[in-house]
Amino acid sequence: LALTTDSGCVLSANSVQSLPRGDLGPAADRCCTKLRGELLALLESGACACEHTADQLIVFMALAGGTSRLRAPPAAALSSLHLPTAVHFAERLSGATFRITESEDGCQLVECDGVGARARPAPLLE
Repeated sequence: LALTTDSGCVLSANSVQSLPRGDLGPAADRCCTKLRGELLALLESGACACEHTADQLIVFMALAGGTSRLRAPPAAALSSLHLPTAVHFAERLSGATFRITESEDGCQLVECDGVGARARPAPLLE
């Protein structure tokens, strides 16, 4: 499921779930109800991305030039350690510097001073 906020931010919630054969109605309704709850919680948190998207953005923040900022869900709302793990390895592998602080509303503010990586030209083939 996805929603677009008044400011144009697209938030999403998803699930990988095996549904039983036959009458999918009740199982699909339960799945959609769960996702709707997750999406509303994300919207109410003030984060700009769910925890699963946030940890995927870390590598791009590390490689970008300048300072990147991301509002991630509150630490207490995370279901895994993917975000801090992504930050840990991105710092060590790229040399970027990350700072994670908590905002007044509980969201995690992730800031990164990226390395400004540039693509090298591909070698010419003869």
